Amino acid sequence: MKYFIVPAVAFVVSVPACAADVARGKQLYSDRCMTCHGAEGAGDGPVALSLPPEMKPQNLKSGKMKYATDDAKLKELLKKGGAGVGLNALMPPQADLSDADLDAIVAYVHALKK
Repeated sequence: MKYFIVPAVAFVVSVPACAADVARGKQLYSDRCMTCHGAEGAGDGPVALSLPPEMKPQNLKSGKMKYATDDAKLKELLKKGGAGVGLNALMPPQADLSDADLDAIVAYVHALKK
């Protein structure tokens, strides 16, 4: 009997967010973001309607972000809030969110762009 030794190789693969992540992100978004960013992420939530143009929330559907140019920056913005990264102070920090919650919100924001 012959035995072969095969070296272990680790692969890091970028996997699209699963449906559970997007569903969890949608719930978190509804609880924390929708009043300003709107139900579909267009920046037209009930609070946004009363704000002057320079204070309007970002349209998340457009995919054109001032600060959150990648997932890490978006997570930082969510954690620190607008004032924490030099943007609109009306966006509150979400410092209590876990990394998994942040990943879920990011997955949902990506889903809004489709």
